[in-house]
Amino acid sequence: MKAIVRKVNYKRGLIVFESESYDCGWLEILDTVDLEEDDELVGNFNELGGTTIIKKSTGEKIEVFIEDYGMSYKKAVEIIY
Repeated sequence: MKAIVRKVNYKRGLIVFESESYDCGWLEILDTVDLEEDDELVGNFNELGGTTIIKKSTGEKIEVFIEDYGMSYKKAVEIIY
């Protein structure tokens, strides 16, 4: 499944993503890879917990923890800030 980074809180290491189904969610980065808004990601964004995703442009594997999904963009942004 693909997702796009929509918002990044660099201080807390949290990301808002938008999945292919246009739902949003948020995750915590457990790695040292930098992500920017509009980066395309590949992985399983519909299961909570630790997982590995891939930054499509570079092929880098990133360890993350999916905290929640299936919410509005506005709600996800409120949570990460």
